[in-house]
Amino acid sequence: MTQTFDQAVAELDTEPAGSDAMMEMLGLRGRGVRIAVAATVVVYVFIGLALPKLDISTTKFVVSIIGSIGLVLALIASASGRTDPIGLPRTITAVVLGAASGSAVWWTIPLGVGNWVRPGAPMVVFAVAMCLLIVRGRVRWAWAGFVLVIGLCVYAVIVWEWQSGIGLQVLLRMFLTLVPATLIMFFMRPLLRFVRVLDLKEVAAVEAEVASSATAEQRRVRLLELERDVQPLLEQAAEGGELSPSDMERARLLEAALRDEVRGRTLVSPGVRRAVARARETGIAVSIFDDTSPDELDFASVEPIRAELISALGEVRSGSIVARLLPSGRDAAATITHVDGTYVNRRVCRSLDSGGAAWEYDNDGATLK
Repeated sequence: MTQTFDQAVAELDTEPAGSDAMMEMLGLRGRGVRIAVAATVVVYVFIGLALPKLDISTTKFVVSIIGSIGLVLALIASASGRTDPIGLPRTITAVVLGAASGSAVWWTIPLGVGNWVRPGAPMVVFAVAMCLLIVRGRVRWAWAGFVLVIGLCVYAVIVWEWQSGIGLQVLLRMFLTLVPATLIMFFMRPLLRFVRVLDLKEVAAVEAEVASSATAEQRRVRLLELERDVQPLLEQAAEGGELSPSDMERARLLEAALRDEVRGRTLVSPGVRRAVARARETGIAVSIFDDTSPDELDFASVEPIRAELISALGEVRSGSIVARLLPSGRDAAATITHVDGTYVNRRVCRSLDSGGAAWEYDNDGATLK
């Protein structure tokens, strides 16, 4: 493989914004993630109900309920969204709301024996939310949430007079949860991105193969058509017969058509071929040129130019027409020039940002309607 990883990733970054391929590869679209989030909430509620009832005021009870709801919302925010990495508003919501809600729940926990168990439950929920942020590509924000928990532990020890061991065991659990998630994602995400690049290249290779097969088939059909047209003339010449003026004219038209296939490869289509043949039969000299390089071929974008050429060929009654596709970097995409004696009519096709094309008369700049 001649491409470096950075070059491959740069190609991946050109995909449309909002692409959620990474979400699919990480399995974040599956039912398992929703079940895991729901299970975390259920376990948190179960622990709160299983532990002995706290003797706290009504205010603290309401605050604990609100804080628990906030933790659940932070967890949901970290698991939702379709973009990769997860959007910054959801990230900030998960970090700030989770840390504030965890602080609210801690504030309602009184000193005592149960103080060793209860502080861990809300911070486990918050740690799960931060791990989801790591998986979703927001590693720095997840560790910023850990820093907020450190500040909360210090505040609880100094102001609420909690024992330092309470805060340390919470910090240790959260730290040991975030570290493996971070290390795994440092290896996993680049690997998945490179797999995605390989997938895109495989799709591009298949598309190129299909296009090549279609081109080969088109050439085969065209060669059969030419063989059908040329063979009678060759057989007549081989037998020593003289070609009639109509046969010579037919041979001239066949030769011109072959030149078009070579010199104007992108512009030539069945419709253009028929229009050119009709024009030449009436005595109009037609020349078609394609000055683009092979890697610039875009048959879809050339279609409006073909349509304009067919229209121009149907309008003229004498003289000559030269149609030319211009290479990239020019201020115009194509030109169609009609010369009839001293009269010259030159149409210029200029590409638009919207993907369309505008035709102008080069003589006076008037836009064609």
